[in-house]
Amino acid sequence: MLSVALAAPVGAAQPGAPHPLVGHPSPELLQHLVGPGPGNFRLSEHHGEVVVLAFWTSWCGTCADYLERLARLDGTYRTAGLVVAGVSLDDDPARALSALKNAGVKFPNGVDVAKVLGRRFSVEDVPLTLLIDRDGIVRYAHGPLDGPTDASMLAEIRQLLDE
Repeated sequence: MLSVALAAPVGAAQPGAPHPLVGHPSPELLQHLVGPGPGNFRLSEHHGEVVVLAFWTSWCGTCADYLERLARLDGTYRTAGLVVAGVSLDDDPARALSALKNAGVKFPNGVDVAKVLGRRFSVEDVPLTLLIDRDGIVRYAHGPLDGPTDASMLAEIRQLLDE
């Protein structure tokens, strides 16, 4: 796991503690998309849907695999009502776009060069996945995805889709 070096907001989690947004309404997110197409993504427009919000960077050692896993998840569950969206914390949008193309990502992604969204969503390390329920509540948070985390996250997504 790589440090993103963002200033932690008041109330940020201590090491080993749950993410500070779990159990709370998600902050608003509005971002200009860099991939896969032009436009904007506004989180509040997806109220009533289950959202996987993914924070990543092109220079993170595990993020290429992370994006590929999320792309598979998006392809499998999009028709069931799952929305996958990404936020790159790269300083260079071109590098982020290249990473998205290399991973075959088709879900919406923006780049948070100023790290405003990173701070708003209490991102301390990447990758970070937040699972947001149909009411806009952050229900789960995960760091790097591995076999056990994949299985746990998949069960959580299925639970949220069934609610």
